[in-house]
Amino acid sequence: MTDHRVFANVKIYSNFAEIIQPLGKLPLEFSAEDWSDIRSDSITLIGSNINITQQTITEKKQSLNNLQIYVRSPSSSNTETKFLRATMIDENRNLVKLIDKDISKEAIYITVQSDHIVYNDEPSQSKYYVNFTYDTTDAVYLSYLRSNLNWKTRYQLNLFEESKQAIIIAMADIRNDGKSKIDIEHGELIGGEINLRMFEQHRSERYEIREHAVMYAPANAHFSTTSSPPTVSRGEELAGLYLFSINQSFSIDGKTNYLLPMFRPQVTVERYGLIRKSFFGVTANSNGKAQRSYRLSSDRFLSRGNCIIREYDHLVGETFLPDLAANDKHDFSVGQDSDIIYKENITLISSRTYNQTIQPASKEFEERTQSVYFINLLLQNFKKNRSVKVEYKQNIYARSVKLTVNNAGFIQDGSVIKLTTTLSADDEKSFSYRIEIIH
Repeated sequence: MTDHRVFANVKIYSNFAEIIQPLGKLPLEFSAEDWSDIRSDSITLIGSNINITQQTITEKKQSLNNLQIYVRSPSSSNTETKFLRATMIDENRNLVKLIDKDISKEAIYITVQSDHIVYNDEPSQSKYYVNFTYDTTDAVYLSYLRSNLNWKTRYQLNLFEESKQAIIIAMADIRNDGKSKIDIEHGELIGGEINLRMFEQHRSERYEIREHAVMYAPANAHFSTTSSPPTVSRGEELAGLYLFSINQSFSIDGKTNYLLPMFRPQVTVERYGLIRKSFFGVTANSNGKAQRSYRLSSDRFLSRGNCIIREYDHLVGETFLPDLAANDKHDFSVGQDSDIIYKENITLISSRTYNQTIQPASKEFEERTQSVYFINLLLQNFKKNRSVKVEYKQNIYARSVKLTVNNAGFIQDGSVIKLTTTLSADDEKSFSYRIEIIH
């Protein structure tokens, strides 16, 4: 087993990496450790003019049959353990041949437990061999997917007073989950959603708790061609995905996270208090607090990743950012704002039940209920030194919804009633509207 890997061209995705390198001597040999990280049905040859006529994948392991070993004697007791020299006859059944004078003077055959066998040398592991026959007149490259190399984006969003530009710091977190060091001559990070999965039949050890290192750039100057650390490009769109090129070679030790600074996008962040309600047609009084919410947009694509949020150099929460297109907006909340309070009262004004035919000229009908509700809303801002923007959204679950009376700037968006307002410091406002719904 080797403890070092050199890959020519690596395209790293969120849950796997594609390895592309010039085809070496056939057949290709992979250790059991390597093979456990490889999706075997992804191994192929690529080139501008190649015709693969045959491909074989073979598992080979040096047989233990006829090997001289030691086994725990059948006549061993709980207080005394004896080991006897034996010959492995059938490794699949752990059938061995030995002479135990306490049992017989002649050779006997027994099956033994695996933990009762002692080997003189370390037993060999399986190796996997991949072979091709092909026709081509051009250069040929080997391509396959590995599950032990992946990446994600880490963000830190720094917010200040409203007049000051928000700052978002993006880091590419590349993870080598294997045991061996990896040298990458040319790497690309792929952002966006791709419908490929890695098989996990050999990866049960991924779910064990284990220590790992975090390596910040520069990670290994010996493999780099220059003394400066690698950098990540701003990203280019391709088929709905985004490619972030790494400008030079780099290395990652086994069980290590390698963090590279990415581009610095220009972002705008709007802060507001969000009140989100759901109405199913039941009258009630309710009250609560607004959610501390943010609306973020960027001048360039942001790949999905965890984001830690700071305001005025203090941690205030974290969220997960999805893949976000340039200039698109993403809304998220990180907890309650105890200073922004709402009180809502819903009153039933009228209700009637009637029959509605299912189709024209049909005798079949369904029963419908039409109800009219009056909603009164009180918003309070208990902050003593600043105003706040508040957004109210009432999701109404009914067959149809109609906003009939509105004295405060409410709008209807499908089945959602919305209001946007600003509360001055230590201020409160009352609003009301009426809706007609059909169940």
